[in-house]
Amino acid sequence: MARRLGIFGGAFDPVHEGHLHVARLAQRELNLDKVYFLPLNQAVHKAQPKYSAERRVELLRKALEPRADFALLLTDIERGGLSYAVDTLEFLLKQPDFTGADLYYIIGSDAFAQIFTWKNPDKLLTLARFIVVFRPGASFSRIERLFAGRERFLDQIYLIEDAGVDISSTRMRERGVGRL
Repeated sequence: MARRLGIFGGAFDPVHEGHLHVARLAQRELNLDKVYFLPLNQAVHKAQPKYSAERRVELLRKALEPRADFALLLTDIERGGLSYAVDTLEFLLKQPDFTGADLYYIIGSDAFAQIFTWKNPDKLLTLARFIVVFRPGASFSRIERLFAGRERFLDQIYLIEDAGVDISSTRMRERGVGRL
């Protein structure tokens, strides 16, 4: 049986309990063997991270340290430039640790609603399954409408409603969390 690996991409600007909660939720719901946190280098669809890549990596290392089933993946930061999920997944699938594995890309529903503005979305949806995490009260029908005419991809998507931690990186920065 192929290993089931979660890829959780994001700015992690800074990482917080909400990120860890989402990773645990996705891992539990889809029986993932490991979840890799993949900090982006440069954002394509939103403002650039406030914290440096070095600081974000340092905070991620500390947050992930107690969990052997969570790991840090520095592919985008080491590559430099803009971070495109399709390029990263294509690269990972050629690496020994990921060859033959089933990849599950963990993403929030707000970001997933923009998936067809991403680089090569049709190819992206063939490289991994997507675990889409919804906040309480969010509408699943939005995803169905988004995929009108692309129904062939719907079996690649797992929808999870999350009633857990309500915190954002923006609020964490406003509180001064993650400062040196």
